[in-house]
Amino acid sequence: MTAALAADYAWFEESQPDLAEAFCLTYVRGLGKTECLERLGAAPKRLRMLPIADALEAGLCSEGRPPQTAHALCVNGWTVIVEPTGCRAVRPDCYRSLSAETELVSVRVRMDTRYEFRWVADGVLRTFFDARTPTQRRGTRPDTLTTEMTSVGLLDDSGEGPDDPAAAVLALAERVTGVRIRASHLSGPLLGAELEAELPAPAAGAR
Repeated sequence: MTAALAADYAWFEESQPDLAEAFCLTYVRGLGKTECLERLGAAPKRLRMLPIADALEAGLCSEGRPPQTAHALCVNGWTVIVEPTGCRAVRPDCYRSLSAETELVSVRVRMDTRYEFRWVADGVLRTFFDARTPTQRRGTRPDTLTTEMTSVGLLDDSGEGPDDPAAAVLALAERVTGVRIRASHLSGPLLGAELEAELPAPAAGAR
């Protein structure tokens, strides 16, 4: 595990203020970008280079439910899926499919409402908590990351929690995956697609 700190992600809200309001980042070990997007429900024929900024603008301009998009990049043997207007990857059926025979870490943030962290291995939820209530954890290994959580400021004696919970859970994700997200990763077009409102039927053998 790396020694990432919450301060390492202070740039996120400063350089990506619209994305920082609500996002889901999901790190999947060992799978390619196309496979990850398809497991999430993206149709292969709809994959294209898609700037996150365009998806955010479409969401801001939408009078109804914004279109859900997913974007993918590869860093150090992991694919990171960015969902700027949705959070499909945190659905149990989706994280089971994405983590089949591998593992994933997912960070879901809705500013002042949710700061969720999930660690899933081969479909099994190991650790889940919300940074607002970090002592209330569940999963098959709820206490495995307590030392790392303390190091990034998610657990302390004051009980007040971190000043920047989104940055803290991103730092924890880096400690588990070894993947550091940088501003440059989110600035240009990424392979992505608009997701259908309904998930397609699972492929044979999918879990």
